[in-house]
Amino acid sequence: MKFVIRVLLFLLLSINVFSQMENVQVAHPVYNFLIHAETKGLLPHFSSSFLPLQRIEIIEALKTIRKSSELLSTTEKKELELFETEFEISERKNAVVIYSSTDSVQVLSSRFFSDNEKFIYRFNNNSTNVNIVPLGSIEGLYLKNKSGTNNVLFGNLGVRLHGTIANSLGYYLQATNGAILSGDKLLAKNEINKLRQNVKFSLLNSDFDFSESHVNFRKDWFFAGIGRETRLFGSGIQNRILFSDNAPPFDAIILAAKFSNFQYTFMHGSLISTVPVNSPDIGIGAIIPAKYITVHRFALKPEWGEIAFWETIIYSKRNVDLTYLNPLSFLKSMEHALHDRDNSVMGGDITLRPLNNFQIKGSFFLDDIKFDEIGKKYWSNKTAWNLGLSYVSPFNIDFGIEYARVEPYTFSHFDTLNSFTNDGFILGSRLLPNSDEISFVAQWWWGNRYPLTLKISCQRHGNNIYENGILTFNAGADPLQTRRSEDSWTANFLDGIRQNTFKVQLETGWEIVRGFNLQCVYQFRNTDTKPDHIIHLVFRYEDF
Repeated sequence: MKFVIRVLLFLLLSINVFSQMENVQVAHPVYNFLIHAETKGLLPHFSSSFLPLQRIEIIEALKTIRKSSELLSTTEKKELELFETEFEISERKNAVVIYSSTDSVQVLSSRFFSDNEKFIYRFNNNSTNVNIVPLGSIEGLYLKNKSGTNNVLFGNLGVRLHGTIANSLGYYLQATNGAILSGDKLLAKNEINKLRQNVKFSLLNSDFDFSESHVNFRKDWFFAGIGRETRLFGSGIQNRILFSDNAPPFDAIILAAKFSNFQYTFMHGSLISTVPVNSPDIGIGAIIPAKYITVHRFALKPEWGEIAFWETIIYSKRNVDLTYLNPLSFLKSMEHALHDRDNSVMGGDITLRPLNNFQIKGSFFLDDIKFDEIGKKYWSNKTAWNLGLSYVSPFNIDFGIEYARVEPYTFSHFDTLNSFTNDGFILGSRLLPNSDEISFVAQWWWGNRYPLTLKISCQRHGNNIYENGILTFNAGADPLQTRRSEDSWTANFLDGIRQNTFKVQLETGWEIVRGFNLQCVYQFRNTDTKPDHIIHLVFRYEDF
């Protein structure tokens, strides 16, 4: 009888698992663990080059790792158990504020400080689920340099709604609002990328708010989605060449065919173009021309890695072009047929696992090229690339090293509106044009939600030269500044004013009880012999 009950419980749990079609936000630490398992060779046909993943995909990956549990260390098993409980692969206890027909354990009791999963409201049957989760954080920044010390304290509150309807339609909405509580607002703007991107905070001198949402539909191999969310696109250890969180999230429609060893993805998105000089930045008088992006990506996913080719077009100053809404076409040829007005880019990324515990990752971004000018420092041969190697040691420590390089003028375009940017921020690379970086990372998995991570990087950049606010030497260092008629036809890498930056960053976190997390980041940054010491402390409920 006990055996029968266990089998029934397993079947019911499996049904619930397959009803989770919404995406999981890229800030979730489960991705870090999946990449760790990917490097170990425990996830054949898996790809971390296009994130976020659907909840169902993460569950399937965790189940695959469990099948190789004999290859896991005690610490890795503990990490796996944490995520298995969170994603309901194993038994999980829940507590809610508002009761439903499936959940009626009150969280406003001793369970508030327990390891129960906590919700404002939760409903979950065999085909449909609804989850409403509170979000909150208090963050402090402390800066010390030769000029003295500075600090800022800010807080954030919000809510996340997510779930699935009828085993096929996933939905997700996250909205937060925050404000500076004390200290220097400029410090927060300079050091926190999301705040620098926020129009309300950076331009209106007000509080800050963020919202991400999506609706997904999946049936067998077919996937369709629409939404605004942070996306990571490209293969690398520390760098994502195509999309990263360097720029604000943007709205996009996505269609995909997903198979175990092949995936094709189509995306058409709406970007924010740069504001013309004769227009205010915000308000009813702002003139912001329409700007769009289209992406096609073909990826083969054998057991030993992934090989992908992608192409993209950025176009502006007109309505949505039906030519670029075709999910299966060659964009470069289409761009020529439309009178060569747009910014076409192509490239590829690769992930190789030649041996278990070793992984090679890299991407190549081809913005423009003249083959007869290769090797002659021609300004319009614009490329970016990164290549890295990661290794999982037997001591629960991962090591990674990577080199990334962005040639002068890359990401720029003759029409500034068509630059590879969203609201002035480069869509992918953290490196500006005319830059390179070598970086090293080590992660110690110690059995908690967040590993202890050490990052070291050396970055070089050649800046444009300005005198009295006027550009006097164009080194190709600004994605919003293309070559002018008076500029040289050649571009020497790292020309201009050299800027060298050395960084050491140590970060970790601790989940005190389920949901409540304490995170800490220390960074030493030395730019041209101007050292900064930065401490970032975060107490948060949920990852967002």
